[in-house]
Amino acid sequence: MLGTMRKRDPVVGPFYKQRGWINSALFLGFFVVMSLVALVVNPPSGEVAASNRETLDGLGGPLSPDDPQRVRTGPGGRPENCRTDDGDTARPTAAPTDVKWRQLVTMMAPTSPSAGPLHTDATMWWCFAHTPTGAVLAAHVIPVQLSGVSWRIVAEQQIVPGKSRDSFVTSKAEAEETNPRENAVGRFTGFSVESYTDDSATVRLLVTNPMGGYLSTSVSVRWRDGDWKVALLDDGSLYSSVKQATPNGFIMWEA
Repeated sequence: MLGTMRKRDPVVGPFYKQRGWINSALFLGFFVVMSLVALVVNPPSGEVAASNRETLDGLGGPLSPDDPQRVRTGPGGRPENCRTDDGDTARPTAAPTDVKWRQLVTMMAPTSPSAGPLHTDATMWWCFAHTPTGAVLAAHVIPVQLSGVSWRIVAEQQIVPGKSRDSFVTSKAEAEETNPRENAVGRFTGFSVESYTDDSATVRLLVTNPMGGYLSTSVSVRWRDGDWKVALLDDGSLYSSVKQATPNGFIMWEA
C-alpha cells in the first residue's frame, strides 16, 4: 500500500551512512545534486526543534507573516494572484501540450501556463493547478528547488509542516556543511500518477541514468493552503527508494 512504512530497527551512526541517505544520494547523484535529500534517525522532538531554530536563526529566522517573500493567502483560500483552470480532473494520459522547459537550479524543469507553476519568482516557483497534471508539475519542480540557494524558504512554504520537515531542514543543513555540492545532472524523461485525490497525490518520476537506462522514484504532494506542497516520508526523506526502471507504464515527456 502506498505510503505504508515498514518498521525498522533503530540505526546508529552518522546519517550519511544510513540506508535511506545512501539510496537517495545514489539517485540524486545522477539527478540533481548529492545534497538534495537528507535522511536522519529522528532525534527527540525537542532536539529537532532546537536544531531547526538554530538553522533558521542563522539565516534571519523563520519568515514572519509580513515578510515579502511569504506567499500570502487571498480570497477563497488560494494564494494571492494565484488563479488556475481546475476543470480537468482526469489523470493525464499524455504529456501536457503546452509545456515549456525552463532552467531551474542545475536542470531543465517543465512548466505549463495551464497547470503551473504560474509564478516563477527568483526565490520560488509556485501556483499549481488543483488537478492531477498540476500535481505532476509540482512533483517535478518543488524537489529541484530544494537543491538551490533558497531551499530554506522553499522548505518552509512548499513542504507540509511537521516533524518530517524539521528533520529534513536539520539534516539538509548538516549535509551542506559536510558535503560539497556536485553538479551531476540527469534529465526528466517521463512520469506516472500512482494515486490522486483532491487532497493528495503520488507521482512517479522517470529520469535518465548516465550509466545507461533509467532510474525511477516517487514524490508525494498534498493540497494545502491553496497549492500543492511536498509531503515528506516519515523519516524526512523527499523521495521513495530509487529503482532501475524502463519506460513501460510511464507517460514520456517529448524531447
